[in-house]
Amino acid sequence: MWAAWGVPVVVVGALALLFVSLIVYLWLPLRAVAIPIKGRHMVVTGGSSGIGLEIAKLAAAEGARVSLVARDERKLADAKNVVTEYCRQQVKGGGAPAQVNTYSADVKNFGSVNAAIEAAVSDSGVIGVLVLSHGISVVSRFEDQTVQDFDHVIDTNLKGNIHTIKAALPHIKASNGAPASISMFSSQAGQVGVYGYAAYSASKFALRGLAECLQQELIDRNIRLSLVYPPDTMTPGYVEDQKTMPELTAKLSGSSKAMDSMSVARATLAGLKAGNFHIYCNLEGFALSLLCSGMGPQPSLWKAMAEVLIMGVLRVVALFIQRDWYAVILQSKPKEAQAKK
Repeated sequence: MWAAWGVPVVVVGALALLFVSLIVYLWLPLRAVAIPIKGRHMVVTGGSSGIGLEIAKLAAAEGARVSLVARDERKLADAKNVVTEYCRQQVKGGGAPAQVNTYSADVKNFGSVNAAIEAAVSDSGVIGVLVLSHGISVVSRFEDQTVQDFDHVIDTNLKGNIHTIKAALPHIKASNGAPASISMFSSQAGQVGVYGYAAYSASKFALRGLAECLQQELIDRNIRLSLVYPPDTMTPGYVEDQKTMPELTAKLSGSSKAMDSMSVARATLAGLKAGNFHIYCNLEGFALSLLCSGMGPQPSLWKAMAEVLIMGVLRVVALFIQRDWYAVILQSKPKEAQAKK
């Protein structure tokens, strides 16, 4: 009986799910929209190095007026030179000349970042795109992390986003016409918890709740929220993490190769310009985004259908991965305890 009816039942079920997802999608108000960056003011926090600097280079070459915000004035000056030189080289191939300014601020301090935003708006006009690429991590076991470690990570990764958005939002709302964008940098460790990343994951998971709430509050102002989920990426912060990373953390995350900053920046900018809520950077990130979509908004029709059809299968795969992770953890724990004696 199953041999005769099994395949037709599966096909009919899949078609029914696709039909339902299409009806639901057409009923929802959130749609994918193009976010232009040429000729617009883009503010990039954490823009003096890593992914933020690469995004600044790409955006400036496309004609955006870029404001870099970071703490270190010397690094900011170097970053401005890097962006300017990149644009100079790109101009030969049809790129735009650099329009870049820098502002020193600590995102943990609202007064500091508010002053930087006000200065940036005074110099370059209302904000069309806000990219929040700043972030830090402390990679060690929860018991080895201090309360001060948690405060530092959460104040930077979560409250730093809140402070910057609070300061920038009035100037983003003033960007009438084309859709505006706010992009927050979460992480694949903001989609699934990993041994040794308690403080970091807590701060990155929280950004999703913040982004979902803000998208509902700002949809009527034509402001789109994006969450970027980079994998391990070759940045100065990643290099520092390797120095303190527990051996068990390295075992669990060792299966995935770190991406280069420019590849992540290109994926981020492409997703931002397409108006995506979830922005992933590789195939693993795509699978995680489908698996963790849950109640999150989805402006893309084809991605909504993929979530409906594939999520169940991916859940089975995830359970096997979790089984393997816990097996590694339980096998390593006695050795870890012995090493501490």
